[in-house]
Amino acid sequence: MYNILIVDDEPMICKGISLILRQSGIEIGELYTAENGFEALDYFRLEKVDLVITDIQMDNMNGIELMETIFVENSTIPVIVLSAHGEFEYAQKAMKFGAKEYIVKPVVPHHLIQIVGGLLKHKESEIRLASEAAFNRRFYLEETNPKQHMLLNELVTEGLDALEIEALFQSLGFRMEGPYFSLFTIQLHLKKAGKTDGDIQSLRDRNLLKYACYNVVEETISSWDKLLFYSPNGSLTVVLQLSAKELDSSIKSSSLTTIGHQLHTHLLEYLNVQSTIGISTIREGLFSWTDLYKEAAAALRMTEIHHDHHVFLAEDVSDKQTTEDHNADIQEARHYIDMHFSTKGLKLQDIADAVHLSPNYLSYLFKKVLHITIWDYLTKQRMEEGKRLLLTTDKRRYEIADEIGYESPEHFSKMFKKYFGYNLSEIKK
Repeated sequence: MYNILIVDDEPMICKGISLILRQSGIEIGELYTAENGFEALDYFRLEKVDLVITDIQMDNMNGIELMETIFVENSTIPVIVLSAHGEFEYAQKAMKFGAKEYIVKPVVPHHLIQIVGGLLKHKESEIRLASEAAFNRRFYLEETNPKQHMLLNELVTEGLDALEIEALFQSLGFRMEGPYFSLFTIQLHLKKAGKTDGDIQSLRDRNLLKYACYNVVEETISSWDKLLFYSPNGSLTVVLQLSAKELDSSIKSSSLTTIGHQLHTHLLEYLNVQSTIGISTIREGLFSWTDLYKEAAAALRMTEIHHDHHVFLAEDVSDKQTTEDHNADIQEARHYIDMHFSTKGLKLQDIADAVHLSPNYLSYLFKKVLHITIWDYLTKQRMEEGKRLLLTTDKRRYEIADEIGYESPEHFSKMFKKYFGYNLSEIKK
């Protein structure tokens, strides 16, 4: 049985989609409906969700922001975005960030059923096909040009002059006009990997597995303008090309983190290959690539201390390397939540900005230090305060919901029941 989360700020659309899916013949367990991204995240964190259907344009938290948050926590969840005709370009951006499909409103029932049924039945997706195809090839060097990989590595590590860069891209048949770029260094851990999780000892097996990883990475970021090439020591390098329009409208550190988590998850899910990923900042110009490479490498070195984390951003590199060094930051983040949990629409980015860490790194450190996720802690503070107000005041349900940061009394009631195990009406009996 599948549980589906439907998110749209028009309640009638949520009801209509729920009705279509209930009558579809798909094995539906629970259908959760949320009127905004914040309600959706509460359901996502408290319930088992197999698929998300979300509107792309919503107040306070749009569909892309919702997807980014979901994918940081679980990048294997299929997401379908709903868009109006005038939001086609926006829907395309959602596809870049990992949405599996988009549906233009008004929703056509048989089209919706076909897409939902297909995604639920075929979670393996085309990426598994790409990885299995790679295993059927003999040697990855037969499929690629080693000289091009060597020159691209030279470009990011040492730099090339303008004429050499022009000649290199001409040989690739590809232009990198940017004007902005970010670089990902993906360290592949190939000693134990593959379908059998066995030791990978031979050069042939390593080459096959590296080529399979290349395919998975290429498929994962297929919607982006990028260069992908082999680097020394069993790693892959991605240079992501970003236009000025993309940078202005949607790209930020959380977006890069989303891509990093998707890469890590897909390599593990489809090839059983562990990886660690270092991500640079975003800079302008081809001659920034050497600096971007250094940033990504520095981010990657953080795995030497944090062995249980896999995606690191250059902006998190500092003198504070250990968890203990960051203890004051985590206590400050907890204090910030204590002071602001009643703020409607409180975002992880808001908390991260307060302590000058990326949302990805803060989430990791918070759980490691306090043994609870940020959002479980936030929910705990809201629920305990809501219960206190119910027991000690005569405030109505809608007043309490508003006071502790919930958009609607109905959503507050649902979260209260889920958290405490009994209804609001039972609390004073």
